[in-house]
Amino acid sequence: MKTPLAFLLVVLIGIAAFLMGRGELGGPPRPEVPEINTRTAPSQPAAAAADGSAGAKNRIGSGVLSTEKAGKMTPAERVALLKKAALLADTGKQSDILCGLISAMTQEELIESTQVLLDAQFHGNSWSQDVWNALWTQWGRVAAVACLELSKQSSGNKTWNGFKGLNTTNDYRCLMAGWLETNPEEALAWARQDKPDIRSAVGAAYAITSGAGGDLKQMEAAILGIAGNKLTAQACFEDYFDLAATSADKPSPTQIYDRLAPALQSAAWPTVIERLSQTDTAAAAAWLDSHADDPGYEPRAAYGLIQKWVGKDPAEAVQWAVGLPASGEQMHPAAFAVRGWLQQDPVAANAWLKTQPADAAWVTPFMKTQE
Repeated sequence: MKTPLAFLLVVLIGIAAFLMGRGELGGPPRPEVPEINTRTAPSQPAAAAADGSAGAKNRIGSGVLSTEKAGKMTPAERVALLKKAALLADTGKQSDILCGLISAMTQEELIESTQVLLDAQFHGNSWSQDVWNALWTQWGRVAAVACLELSKQSSGNKTWNGFKGLNTTNDYRCLMAGWLETNPEEALAWARQDKPDIRSAVGAAYAITSGAGGDLKQMEAAILGIAGNKLTAQACFEDYFDLAATSADKPSPTQIYDRLAPALQSAAWPTVIERLSQTDTAAAAAWLDSHADDPGYEPRAAYGLIQKWVGKDPAEAVQWAVGLPASGEQMHPAAFAVRGWLQQDPVAANAWLKTQPADAAWVTPFMKTQE
């Protein structure tokens, strides 16, 4: 059904009136910012923020375009209006129009609209997070698998990690929220497959944990069911710790870890360090010292703590990190600390490196600087 001409004119006139304060459309373009990615990745669960349809319907005001109204427009009209609304400098006004438009779009419209939004932001025009949430949630509703495939294609743009689409962990959570709305069986089947990177693992974890209905025991059972999928199981514990921390006795991260069955502690280990590092680096270091031999130990999880410590006392951080074990192909924690020390005080860091065994894991990455 075609949109009433009067309504479309009102929307376009409103956009034109707002743009008058910014100069003519043919004026100088915004300066490019090729090395800065202005997209945000908030940590809140996507289910609460990602529903573009609900967001558009719940907004009020004369400039709001609801999903219902957008659904009465033709695909060509929706895409054309999105391109015009994308020029708005006020992100609130943008989201009032864009969220409603996006939540009514088909796969074909989303392909073009996604490229428009990514290209425009690359040239300096950033969006409200509501717009990105609405975009990826709608992709999840109408063509989740296609979105995942498109996101694997390289764009040649380093600011988006080489992807045309999904980029942040929040993008994946939003995609999953929409996918679970329309095809939960397919979404869960994808979520249970092993994931190659943390971004997709976070999306998969959202599907696994949201099915537990806020029950810790059910969540534990669900995580045990994917124990072989290491990254996804680890990502599940972000939601698990959030839920556990708000239970009756408000346990600390270390208490939550101690209460877990041994089969779950391995996947939960990185979350403990990450959370302790955010509030108390000394407590995090002490816990890591006493749990460095646990099966779940990972240098990657210790990097955040080391980074904070290096900023305060790099020499002390390096000396501490030397005693930590290495794991797999990842950089030794002490090498990670040395790298930060070299950036802050290369003279002192290089002098210390010369006192260490030449074949030490924290020396070999920097051998050229010692020659």
